[in-house]
This record gives sequence, structure tokens and C-alpha cells, in this order.
Amino acid sequence: MAEQVNQRIEDMINELEQMRRTNLFDDEEIRELSRKRKEFEYRIQRRVKQKEDFVHYIAFELALLQDISLRRKQAKLGEKKKDIEYAIAKRLNKVFKQFIYRFQNEVEIYFEYIIFCQTVGFNSAVSGIIGQMLQIHGDKPKMWLMASKWEKQEQQNLESARSFLLKGIHRHPESDILYLELFQIELILCASFEKEEEKEKQIKRADVVWKNGLKSLNNLKFLFNLYDTCIRFEADKSITECIKQEIWSRTSNKEVWSYIASKELEGYHWKEIEEFVTCEKKYSKELQYYIGVYQEALQKFPDEKLCTQYIHGLLGANETACTDLQKISAVKEAWYYGHDNGILSTEIFAFGIEILKMENEISDEKLSELLDNVSMNIYHDKFIWEEKLKLCKSDEKKMLSVLQDATKVLKSEAALSLWNSMIDNIESKDSLKNLYRRFQNCESAVLLALKPKLLHKMYEYSGLKAARDMYEELIKAPPTQIETHTVMIDIEKAQDKKNIKIIRKYYECLVQHHGKESIEVWMDYIKFESELGNAQFAPNIYRRAIGALKKELVDEFIKAQTLSKIK
Repeated sequence: MAEQVNQRIEDMINELEQMRRTNLFDDEEIRELSRKRKEFEYRIQRRVKQKEDFVHYIAFELALLQDISLRRKQAKLGEKKKDIEYAIAKRLNKVFKQFIYRFQNEVEIYFEYIIFCQTVGFNSAVSGIIGQMLQIHGDKPKMWLMASKWEKQEQQNLESARSFLLKGIHRHPESDILYLELFQIELILCASFEKEEEKEKQIKRADVVWKNGLKSLNNLKFLFNLYDTCIRFEADKSITECIKQEIWSRTSNKEVWSYIASKELEGYHWKEIEEFVTCEKKYSKELQYYIGVYQEALQKFPDEKLCTQYIHGLLGANETACTDLQKISAVKEAWYYGHDNGILSTEIFAFGIEILKMENEISDEKLSELLDNVSMNIYHDKFIWEEKLKLCKSDEKKMLSVLQDATKVLKSEAALSLWNSMIDNIESKDSLKNLYRRFQNCESAVLLALKPKLLHKMYEYSGLKAARDMYEELIKAPPTQIETHTVMIDIEKAQDKKNIKIIRKYYECLVQHHGKESIEVWMDYIKFESELGNAQFAPNIYRRAIGALKKELVDEFIKAQTLSKIK
């Protein structure tokens, strides 16, 4: 390996000498160049090749070429280019070939190589590189597409681009991207001919391409892409109309209706849909056609997703199709249609309610009626029950009734959120007591989770005695949350004159209910006795904890308690 590297370094001597003679680089810079190249050569000649070594070497030499170009401009020097730049380019070409040979599966290398060849003027090598790439990666349709695009965009050679695509399609007859690219090229060529005879011939060729593609693929997405391509490249009317008819022949699929509606909104018209237009003339033709298509489609396919697309399309309509006021009016009409037919999604239902509220177009009675008549999928959403709660905010009995109904149909987290909201908004002692009575015989896990919050609220509104009474009632009906006990303990600790006996009683109740599973309740109890109660009780509580906790928690408790003492 050393001999091979030394040979390569010797081959660079003339190039480095010419850099010195032309004063492009000084002696120190040339020594550094020589050192760097030697290091890179050793790396790429190692037995185990690393991709990064080639990448860094190539990047170094490309940067050197740019630096030389800049220095030549500054010095206004044009001599010895063959001895310097051409020598570097030739060596880089060899490094690229070695790189590709070692890492054939790295597709991006081929395109970096092609860019390099074009930069240094090795244009004749490009077709060979592409051929090599396709020989190795021809099993990937995207490679044929990339080769074609390279010829089309960089070489301006449509014939060569077409040739790559035809070969690619022969190998991948079900590749939509290859057919679409070939169709584009045929349309571009069609537009380039001036003579009618040549143009007709090219139109027939484009016609064959899309029809063959449709036979091989036969899917709607490909058909829609064909029509979009026709619009983009201003295809001949005969091709465009033929593709439109093909799309219309598939109206048994609801996706076709959505696509046609979107095109109507863009100004591309299907005559067949004119019979469906019954809306008022207050809208533009584009919007009338759009609405007409969706109204017909929703009669054929009363589908939630289709209705959502209808409304989203209206919301996305641009200013040329309708004003903001017309857009809002059309959205409300579509929303009412969806609601009346039970095909609104939860998201769209909630959105429509907010619009009606903003426009002040809905009374409480009307809103209540709408909420009562929602479809089953919306009925199980939290939004419905939130709105119902807002409507009966002044009537506590109705609120409680709504909450009880919501608890039966909503998931636990959603129902808990509603109950929490109600407790936060309680404004009187009587309301709180009434709510508490509901809790006394309650078996719902959702409502039981609210005990701590309810206890704290009772203290805020009715004072310490009422909170103590509620606590005693709550712990009589297990299960209780740890927070139920800790809230009451915190309330007692917050008093100016603390009742140690009562706090101790609450701690005893806490460890009785949760002493097997929780280390923290014992540690908190010990801390209380050590700081506020009687420190002599702490060792006994410690021993009780070891006896009460599950075996797997004992060691963890001992460690935690030891650490707390050190701190």
C-alpha cells in the first residue's frame, strides 16, 4: 500500500511545482497540500474502506479547485491550467471511480460524480456514468426517472430523456411516476411543433402513453395526475377532454366527486355537473358548481369524510371564487346539511357551533335543540357535554343531571374534566352541599376521583368544621385517594393553632388505608412527628412501616429514610 501511495504522491510533484512557479501557493502552503494529500491517499488505500474518507478527500480537492480559480482571478493569471487544474480533475476522476466501485449502492455518489464531470468539462463521461448507475440500480423506478430528468433539465435532450423512460417502463410497467414523466415529455414536444401534421402525430403519441399507463395501473390517483398534468402543460383539448371523460365514467367512486369539485373551484369545468346546480345565483359560477357537485355526491354517498372535505374545500376557496361573506354563508349551509343528515364529524360540528356563536345566529333554545339531535359519534364527545353545561350554568339541578348523563357515556378522563370544571365554578355553599350529597352514595370511579378537590372546596366555602365533617364521611366509603387524606392534613397544618392530635389521627387513617403500597405516606408521617409532633414517636412509626410495607418496598423505604436523615 505504501508503494502505491508514494507513486501517487510522486505523480503530483509536477502539479505542485507549477503551483510554486506561478506563485499561486507559497512553499508553506504546498507542504501542507502535500501532507494532506498523503494522509487522504493512505486513508482511501486502507484494506477496510470508509465512505467518509472518500467524501473528505473529494471535498478537499473540489475546494482546492475553487481556491485556485479565485487566486487566478486575483492575480490575473491564465497559464499552466493543464498542468494544475486538469491534473487535479483527472485525479479526482479516478477517486470518484474508485469510490463508486467500492460503494455501488450509494446512489447519491453517481449524481455527485455527474455534477463534477460537468463542472470540469468531462461531459462525454456523463452518459457512461448514468448507464453504469442504471445497470446496478435499474430495479428502482426512481433511478430511471432521475436519469430522464437529468437529460431533460441539464442536457436539454428530450429524446434521450424519453429513451430512458421507455426503457424504465419496459422494466417497470406498473410505475406511475415513469408514465407521468413520459406523458409530460410528449406534451412538451407536442407544444414545440408548429406544423399541424407533426403536431397531430405527437398528439397521438401522447394519447398512446396515457392510455397504456391507465391499462397498466388503472387507479384513480394516476388518472387525476394525468389531468393535472394536462392543465399544467396546456395539453391539446382532445387529450384533456378524453381524460375528463375517463374520470367522469368512474363517478361510482366518491373520490371522483371530490376531485371534480376541487377542479370546479379552480375554474376547470365539467359540463355534466350543470344539471346538479340548484343553488342561488348569489355565488360565482365556480362556487355554484362546487356546491352542486358536493350536494349530488352527498346524496349518493352520505359520508362523514366526504362532508368534511366539502366544508374544508369551502374554507380553502380563494378570493376569486368567493368573498369572505359568501364563504361563511356557504359553509353554514353545508354545515346545516351535514347536521340534518347526521354526517358531521365531531371537529366540524364544534367548528360550526363556534361560527354560529360568532355570527350571533343561534339562540340558546336552538343550540340546545342542535345538541340534542347530534349523531351518535358526536354524542360521545366531550364538546357536546361542555356546551350543554354552559347552557344550564344558572340551573344547578340541570347541571348535575347533565353531568350524570355525561359520566355514563364519556371516557373517564373526559367526564372527570367536566366534573372538575363544575366544582371550579361552584359559587355557593348550598350548591357545594348539594353536590356533596350526590357523592355520598356514589359508586362511580370518576366521581370518587374528585373527593380531594371537593374537600378543599368545602373548606374554602364552609370552613374547617365543615371540611372535617366531610372528611369523616368520605373515608367511611372507601376507596379513598391518598390526596383525600393529604388535603385534609394540609388544611389542618395551615391553621394558626394546629391541633396535633387531629393531624396525627389523620395520618393514622392515611397509613391504615395506604401504608402497604406507599413509602411516602410513612416518611411524611415520620417527618410530621419529628418537626411538629412528638419526635419520640418517630422510631415506632419507622418500625411499623417496615412491618406494614410490602416486602419489595422495605429496602427502598430504609434507603430513602437514611438519605433523608443525611440531608
